[in-house]
Amino acid sequence: MLFCTRRNPNASTKESSSLSPIVSTVFYIPSLSNSHHFKIVKEECETFFKEINSAEYKKKLETEPIQYLIKIGYGSHRAQGVFLLDDNQTSYVQRQYNNGELCGDNNRSLIAQTYVTNPLLLDFDNKFDFRIYMLVASTNPLIMFYHDGFLRVSLHPYDKFSNDRSTHLTNTHLSKATFADVKKSNKTLNNMNEKQLRDYQMWTLERLEEYLLKSKKINDPNWLNNYLRPKFKEAFIHILRMTAHAFWNQSNVFEMFGLDFMLDEDLNLWFIECNSSPQLVGTNEYKTNFLIKMLQDIYEIQYSLYKSRMSRVVKLIKQMELEGLIEGTINYTKWRPEYIEASKNRFEPQFNLSSDNSFHLIMDLNRKKSEAYFGNLKDECII
Repeated sequence: MLFCTRRNPNASTKESSSLSPIVSTVFYIPSLSNSHHFKIVKEECETFFKEINSAEYKKKLETEPIQYLIKIGYGSHRAQGVFLLDDNQTSYVQRQYNNGELCGDNNRSLIAQTYVTNPLLLDFDNKFDFRIYMLVASTNPLIMFYHDGFLRVSLHPYDKFSNDRSTHLTNTHLSKATFADVKKSNKTLNNMNEKQLRDYQMWTLERLEEYLLKSKKINDPNWLNNYLRPKFKEAFIHILRMTAHAFWNQSNVFEMFGLDFMLDEDLNLWFIECNSSPQLVGTNEYKTNFLIKMLQDIYEIQYSLYKSRMSRVVKLIKQMELEGLIEGTINYTKWRPEYIEASKNRFEPQFNLSSDNSFHLIMDLNRKKSEAYFGNLKDECII
């Protein structure tokens, strides 16, 4: 599955220019039992076990010993449900599924996700990923905002032959033990004390751009705005369009998601996963202020939509009351379509957002065709 995307101007023409979602195999989803989709999931599970038992796969392991991550399908956060598919985990999964014969019968919800074996590394050979925020401000109609996030940097050098999760995973929760260790021992790591480590563990997008320019990995001084942010925004739109059919279509529904991405050494961007109810913890002063401002801006967006919606509904109710006074009765059947339209979400001019709101509107289906995506989606991707 490929997204319609911009080409990476810094990547070799021989490299893939598409944003790639990590290829995943789902082992079991209870709600799909006895359905066509369940059959597909069962077949994917069986194909996975055929692969990990193949001679070709075992040959890959000689140079790239981690080819997959195993993830708990839902209800897991802070890297608690993520495991490297090393020798021990492979043996465990093979036993649990009787080497594939129990695909579809074992009721654990697991995902086997392809591991990116050539991640872009930072100055201490640290691996990192991006946590970027999506606000689905409305499902009636779909209105979505983009918000810059930050890099989550592993505090330990990347070693593809290591079984230590802290070298492979970048979740902030995994860094807490290192913070505590350095503080308790009153020592440093890479010449950084606890406070400096907390600052290093979270990079801004601007800091990454500066690092890539200095290290000659990019040459465009506006790489963030010309490549990376457009990539994120385009991915957001595709992800939302693929999943919107499952949303509850009601005007008071909204949610913020944390989306995780990573870059490989060729600067190809990979989508890893989307997290509902992402944890918001200020691990340093900058991040604390960042999150406070973001939450304040979410409140402004939702309150502005609410005030816009209610101003239209109140105006309509007054018109209905006037009809009742004049006619002696109210024709509710006549007013119903107007009420449905008035209660849909859209911003009224008097409730526009403040200029310093940190969210960026990137999708609004009140608009028609390409205008709904504010230039963030190619015409050939618009149906």
